[in-house]
Amino acid sequence: MSKLNLIIFLLLLIQRSQSKQDSQYGKSFVFVGGGLSENNTVIYKKIIDMAGGQNTARIGMIAAASADPLDSFGYYKTVFLNYGAKEVNFIPIHVANKSANSDPVVVQLIKQQTGFFFSGGDQARIIDSFFGNGHTISPAMRAIIEQNNMGVVVAGSSAGTACQPSAVMVEGGVSYDALRYGAHTSSSHSDDLVYLQHGGTGLFDGYILDSHFGNRGREGRLIRLLSDTRHLSNGVDYGIGVDENTALVITHAGTSTATGHILGESGVTIIDVSKSQTEPQDGDFNIRDVYMTYLTRGDEINLNTHTVKFAPSKTKLGGHEQYDWALTSSDIFYGLRKNEHKSEFLRVAASVFDARLDRSSYGVTYETSPRFTVRMSKTGSNSEGWVERHSSFQTDLHSYKNMYVEITTQG
Repeated sequence: MSKLNLIIFLLLLIQRSQSKQDSQYGKSFVFVGGGLSENNTVIYKKIIDMAGGQNTARIGMIAAASADPLDSFGYYKTVFLNYGAKEVNFIPIHVANKSANSDPVVVQLIKQQTGFFFSGGDQARIIDSFFGNGHTISPAMRAIIEQNNMGVVVAGSSAGTACQPSAVMVEGGVSYDALRYGAHTSSSHSDDLVYLQHGGTGLFDGYILDSHFGNRGREGRLIRLLSDTRHLSNGVDYGIGVDENTALVITHAGTSTATGHILGESGVTIIDVSKSQTEPQDGDFNIRDVYMTYLTRGDEINLNTHTVKFAPSKTKLGGHEQYDWALTSSDIFYGLRKNEHKSEFLRVAASVFDARLDRSSYGVTYETSPRFTVRMSKTGSNSEGWVERHSSFQTDLHSYKNMYVEITTQG
């Protein structure tokens, strides 16, 4: 076979692989909330499957978020090869090699991949590496967008998830400071809620994305970020927060059948502020009419209609509650980082749906002056709780949809 014929043959194989991906998954993503264990077979195999399958998948590894991109690449290369990827290729674009984002050789390498994986670190480094002043898109980023539009899956973990929206991009902050001081485009205080107004990579539309979500009690910061930025040109009414070692697998993004499916250890939170109202009093933050959905493995959601389909392994809690009363919390945004324990927010929320006699409950922030109260209720329209029972309340796999939430300042 001549060299020219070999090149044509290889290009046809790539085109056929991408055509198969496009027809099966459409524009697709695997958003991981960080803390992805190398033993999480279901998530790694899903990424490889969506990238063409074992012995076919060519994963373009983007480690721009890392302080040590080569070290991050080396780790994930070993893991992906162990799970059957044909190739794992380093995309050499990072803050110390930003000029590569316009290198034709690198752009061609990007076009040869059947999947991409963005590793964790600092999402601002990804944007700095792939965009110029004024958020000017680079040839490399444009090539990734084109590939994704043709059905090449984009996966990411931690910062590699948070960087992907076209909406404003969260950069940092904790829930209490977010509620107290609001959202800022810059700050010298590490606990302040900071966001990038231009947005992230622009690959994923309609939602703000956040990671390490329940594990770090980030519910408050995402509610405040959505509320403070929804009026902007790229503000949105919806946010997604992914827990650690958990993935939201999205297929056919940008269509009426765009679907999110949950895999992994914990869950995914969807926050809706489309009907919310804020009531500022003396500079304090108060918000009502927020609705939250929390989905766990096997659950699905249509990302356009927000219709939820719970896993067949789960039982509807209405009439099957196991407890009389709901729980409360004195540290509502404390996120436990252990698999066998629920975060405080989830612990209270799950208990509302698993209570026979209570319809609502609350939690307060550990911090005072001011203290914030978070009230949760299952009285909202189409509000439902479901559960997959295990050995205890802490290990039971709870899911719910359309839980009513309001946050008030107590002074």
